[in-house]
Amino acid sequence: MAPTLSILSWVGRSLSSSSSSNALRVVASSSSSNALRVVASSSSSSSHRRHASSSSSSSRSITTKSKSRGPALPMPEREHDTGTNHPYILESEYRSSWPRPKLSMHDYVLNESPTWANKTAVECGLTGRSYTHAQLYDGIMRFGGALQSLEAMKGAERMLREERRGPTVAILCPNCPEYPIAFYGCSVAGGTVTTINPAYTPGEVARHLKDSDTKVIVVDAILEPVVDAALGLLGKENKAFVDGVVVIVNGPSKHGRPNLRDIVADPNTPFVDIVEPPLDATAILPYSSGTTGLPKGVCLSHDAFTCTLHSYHHPSIGAMAPAEGDTQEVTLGLLPFYHIYGMIIVLSSTMAKGGKVVTMPMFEPKAFVNIIATNKVSVLHIVPPLLNFMALNPAVPVSAWSTVHTFTCSAAPVPVSTAAILKEKAAQPISFQEGYGMTETLGTHIVPKGANRLGWCGKLMAHVRAKVIDVETKEVLPSGQAGELCINSPANMKCYLNNEKATRETLDEDGWITTGDVAMYDDEGYFKIVDRLKELIKVKGIQVSPSELEDVLLTHPGVAEAGVVGVACDMAGEVPRAYVVPRSKDVKAEELQAFIAGKLARHKHLLGGVKFVEELPKNPTGKIIRRKLREMANGE
Repeated sequence: MAPTLSILSWVGRSLSSSSSSNALRVVASSSSSNALRVVASSSSSSSHRRHASSSSSSSRSITTKSKSRGPALPMPEREHDTGTNHPYILESEYRSSWPRPKLSMHDYVLNESPTWANKTAVECGLTGRSYTHAQLYDGIMRFGGALQSLEAMKGAERMLREERRGPTVAILCPNCPEYPIAFYGCSVAGGTVTTINPAYTPGEVARHLKDSDTKVIVVDAILEPVVDAALGLLGKENKAFVDGVVVIVNGPSKHGRPNLRDIVADPNTPFVDIVEPPLDATAILPYSSGTTGLPKGVCLSHDAFTCTLHSYHHPSIGAMAPAEGDTQEVTLGLLPFYHIYGMIIVLSSTMAKGGKVVTMPMFEPKAFVNIIATNKVSVLHIVPPLLNFMALNPAVPVSAWSTVHTFTCSAAPVPVSTAAILKEKAAQPISFQEGYGMTETLGTHIVPKGANRLGWCGKLMAHVRAKVIDVETKEVLPSGQAGELCINSPANMKCYLNNEKATRETLDEDGWITTGDVAMYDDEGYFKIVDRLKELIKVKGIQVSPSELEDVLLTHPGVAEAGVVGVACDMAGEVPRAYVVPRSKDVKAEELQAFIAGKLARHKHLLGGVKFVEELPKNPTGKIIRRKLREMANGE
């Protein structure tokens, strides 16, 4: 077996908790096709303020349909740039046939839960801890109720109306069955969800909590010490902020804090009074470095989330068939749920279609292969390093993935030769879909089902417009010419949180986002990413900001100047390399690598090495010319 690939390097240890799932008996109600009757283990239960029946017994009719709304209506189009008459601005061929639903993200994902109530929704691939769709819905409603009772969540509806953003709830967990409970429990309670990379150091977590103005933290038990250390750092500068933060632990807490699993298993936990947010309110707040700089909060609305998810479900695109009878799609929840790929395409899409997600908190080769085989995974979402592992490693038998009918691969350019090897090895017909997106735009491109276009990231998803512009002149280019890719979509971010300058640099007045990626398209409307303008380094599909590493290096007393770029790596795609002007000859490369390793997450470590130079290439204003550093790296 090959060495363990830390493809999910945000966590370096397996999830140790193995407690059983909450016990609820769920039967379908004969009175309504949209209702569930949940029989709790206790005869005394509190009323569900919106979804419970008026009966005082412990059997309560639960429906996911809003009392205040009728059937979903097409979402009115957001104002777009009107330049689509330009012959070189492309518009999705799916737009007119696939209207956007007028729903919040929790309504869209949970509305059909009664249809597949007794099917398993999520299961831990290591411990077997699981929830059916009915239990998951029940847990979401109870956790939302628990959040709603907190002082930190008071005024959520007013905030959504006036500020278009609810109180921030942060999730710091590896992939686990309770992740969707925390995620959607926050949403139904009127909160805004911010997701944190579980591999972050206390310093990185502290910065995220402060910048997002987090009010509640949901943390896995194994990461509770990280939160304690982060709050300790924040307490030194703002004790009032820390005193106002509520911490909820997924599992037993070392400090007696509330246990999420106990909350959702307790029949006395009140159900949430579901908050209906304005569709332009911020639903999620993931963090991205954008095209440069430190990680920034990306404000994404309910409308954006639902638009992308619904677009992915277009019959020409989506690989997920709705659960029906004995048929149920099964996906592997290995890609991180804190990232939009794992959050929307893996987790939320599977839930919305009644599928089953088998979670893995980290990558371990043997477990990865066994979980795919034993759970009969049918749709497998991967990134290029995982593609390499499956296609080229002899320890992965073809029989292990004989039930997979669709692979989707994104987050970094797909190596064409490796994808071809995978398809050739398959014992069954498979669809290989490459996709493209970014946190600021969500998913924008995907190869349609059944199309054989290896190396191309696909056609535009519904409601997306795109143009390719000359990097120097900004002229819109025709097919076959490479330039910077720009996106106009109702799923585009609203802004970067509290960062007007970065917002203006990325999102123009007409709603176009500059991606920093160099692309071209052909006459059939297929796009290909050919280069990257932006400075970010992609380590196993995870963004690394060079400037963040440079800032940390400059705090070392032996460093006068530092420039960081990505260098090619067979296993990771890219890894960071530092070019350093030292203050003295005594400083060593190993010393600086250890210095970074002690302060930043593993995927930010200087695995590409440290090179000492007399000076860094700079422009007349003193800015480092990273292109020159990359040329130096390529020549070494």
